[in-house]
Amino acid sequence: MSKETQSHSDEFFIRAADSDAQWGPFLFVRPAPWQRFGSARAAALSILIGGAFGLPGSIFLALLARSAHRAVPPVYLFPLVLTIAYCCLCHLTIVPAWNRRARRLSKRNLPAGLPESR
Repeated sequence: MSKETQSHSDEFFIRAADSDAQWGPFLFVRPAPWQRFGSARAAALSILIGGAFGLPGSIFLALLARSAHRAVPPVYLFPLVLTIAYCCLCHLTIVPAWNRRARRLSKRNLPAGLPESR
């Protein structure tokens, strides 16, 4: 049985994710270190960030398009693109690293005699 170790990339992502300052107003979405970072939580975080940064971005793009005499893109387009991009990046970086750490911490704190859950 191989012992699971933490890689350098995991350390990098976990260090960033553990910083309260990195979460800003979305700190309430962050799970406890021993809890899994599920898909629903990642989707909620992506929607919050996509909307928070996407709406001002949409307004900026609309103003830019009007000044360039181009068609204005739909207001929902930029928030939607940011939400999808952030969700994909979150699932490729933070979620796997967080879940590996949560698995390690939950195994370490498992009372004697109880089977491991997967």
